[in-house]
Amino acid sequence: MSDFPASSRFRAVGALLVEQPDLGTLVVRGRDRKTWLNGLLTCDVAPLAASRGVWGLLLTKQGKIVSDVTLVEDGDAVYMSTAPQRSAELRELLERHLIMEDAELFDQTPELAWVTLHGADASSIAALARAASVASGAVDWTGLGGAALVVERSRQAELVTELVRGGATAASPTEWLALRIETGLPAYGVDFDERDNPHEASLDRRAVSWTKGCYLGQEVVCMQDMRGKVKRRIVPLVVTGTPPAPGSSVLSLDGQSVGEVTSSAPVNRGALALARVKTNFSDPEMRLEVSGQPAEVARLAAAIVPSADPS
Repeated sequence: MSDFPASSRFRAVGALLVEQPDLGTLVVRGRDRKTWLNGLLTCDVAPLAASRGVWGLLLTKQGKIVSDVTLVEDGDAVYMSTAPQRSAELRELLERHLIMEDAELFDQTPELAWVTLHGADASSIAALARAASVASGAVDWTGLGGAALVVERSRQAELVTELVRGGATAASPTEWLALRIETGLPAYGVDFDERDNPHEASLDRRAVSWTKGCYLGQEVVCMQDMRGKVKRRIVPLVVTGTPPAPGSSVLSLDGQSVGEVTSSAPVNRGALALARVKTNFSDPEMRLEVSGQPAEVARLAAAIVPSADPS
């Protein structure tokens, strides 16, 4: 059975620091900002506070993913990340649903950037550097603990220095990719996109609240969940060999094409990958083949399957 090692090498550093300057930034101000967003996003926005962020999705009415979003608050504004080059589209979609609410939406992508921390000490390290950021909050994308910080682009280097001084370790692109794959965390535009719904992106139990009220696309998502018929899923693979190139076919043992690789990274003597596969081949321990190499669907540790409704 192939289990990922729960990112022990990243736990050891306290928090892995990832600069994400390509993310877009929308800022929402006004008295109704949180209740308005709560009626549109899949996550429960109600717990959002100065030190606590949330992570969710913006969907179309048809239940397809427009972008994943991370939200943090500074007291009089909500800062929302968007997938790269998606801020204008998200702003347009959101403003269509702005009717009588006291809320105003701004695109501040040129002025603001995002830095994320991943690991057990992420929140405490973020708190030490709060003065250098515009807003921050605890957000757990991986199940290892995490925090998101918004910073003026002109002060990004200063913030990174403060975070490293506080105990964070700056991630190389390969390290972040490996952690993302190891914790089964897909990226918009890489592993999933506007063709996918939350179930197909394997985010239905990570970025969707099943206890809050209505949101855009909820009816479709709920019907999908009740029917249980999902054509494909994003799954993590352990590959015996070299990292397969994105787009490589995933084959069943009888040679049937059952999916394709979306991300991959080298680790130890083998490789990790995320792949979009037919649901019948998504169960843990399913044996597959990629680029002529043995592969197996990994079982994520329970500790790295975050709940969408934290207590």
